[in-house]
Amino acid sequence: MAFIFATISVEAAPNNIPHKPDYSHPKGTSPWPNYGERPKTNTPEVKAWIKLVDWSKVPKIPVRDVESPGDPPECPKGDVPKEDCWWTCTGCFAPDDIVDCPAKNAWGLTFDDGPKPGTTENLLNLLDERKVTATFFVTGMNSMKAPWLLQETIDRGHHLASHTWSHSGMTTLTNEEIVAELKWTEKYIYDHTGYKIKYFRPPYGDIDNRVRAIARQLGFKTVIWSSEWDTQDWQLEEETITSRQIIGIFKNDLQSLPKRKKGVITLEHDGDPKMTVMARTLLEMGQKNGMKPMDIAQCLGDKVGYNAIPAPPPKLKSAKKPNSDIVKKPVPTHDDDENENDDNDREESDKDDTPMAAQVPPHTQSESSNSKEESVPGSISGKAVSPGKKPSDAQRSYNTAGLSVACWTLAALAVSLVL
Repeated sequence: MAFIFATISVEAAPNNIPHKPDYSHPKGTSPWPNYGERPKTNTPEVKAWIKLVDWSKVPKIPVRDVESPGDPPECPKGDVPKEDCWWTCTGCFAPDDIVDCPAKNAWGLTFDDGPKPGTTENLLNLLDERKVTATFFVTGMNSMKAPWLLQETIDRGHHLASHTWSHSGMTTLTNEEIVAELKWTEKYIYDHTGYKIKYFRPPYGDIDNRVRAIARQLGFKTVIWSSEWDTQDWQLEEETITSRQIIGIFKNDLQSLPKRKKGVITLEHDGDPKMTVMARTLLEMGQKNGMKPMDIAQCLGDKVGYNAIPAPPPKLKSAKKPNSDIVKKPVPTHDDDENENDDNDREESDKDDTPMAAQVPPHTQSESSNSKEESVPGSISGKAVSPGKKPSDAQRSYNTAGLSVACWTLAALAVSLVL
């Protein structure tokens, strides 16, 4: 334990990553909802999305009370109807709620509330170092501040999912507001990456059967987390918990692993440097106890992980140039042999050109064989030639000059012998 405490006592490494431009827009100029506000429900986009839902299949459960907009709801003093299956106040899970991984020891690693410039990059670096992938449940609002991090997260092998637009308690929203929160987040991620998200996690885990029915009809699968596997790291930012307390909670959770028949899904956050430091400690503890971290798609055996992904570009054959574009060869010179070799080299190079494949998450890629570059040993003017690299014009000239001097020397020697 001394080692663990030494680890968490170290502050997060200073953030030297240059931040990219702020992509948020002044109010009224953005094609998206205004930053810092809930999406409006009277826009043409939301009106069209509302029509996607069969409202006769949505239970008539009342909107929950909340003290302040954006906060989790307040539980009533009386009993909550069992048919509501309201997780926040009863801990109820619906049959299709995703709360654990099917395989024993599988660890669904998830981070909520990003992206955040600097913090997200540091977290991605940690996951690269540990050679594991995770699911990032991002909010639409935070994505507006760092849209480039959406594609970077995918490019580095991870999985994106929705944490709604404004991080409001879902049961505190009207039906129309729920639609707007889910669909605007989906659209923002799709427009910036080409990936159409499949999974969503309600902020605070706040969900009931009304919210589920709407999300289900819009094509989303609900992910919460395994009971007792909330790491409580979100309290680090508020300084309402210590690092030692979080480690103690996680250690107790690890003791229950041998009795579990399934894997777990944990809740962590992407928002504060202290959370990244804690993520390292928890990863080390979990892996030492046989847990196998992975993103939610891998945890569920979902080979795609999205409702739609970018199609790879078609493989194009090299088109022949029309006669009008053919360039006539120059007048032959004493370097004809060299020019002929250069043309052959260029033709061979053209044959190797292939279109770049579209970015696909690691769980959708097939293994590709690594092409080995053919080594061409040799030296010119005493300098080794890099494998597969042609000598420069200056090197050719130097070599030609050297051969010419050698030939003249031999000729002079032959003449002197005859005389």
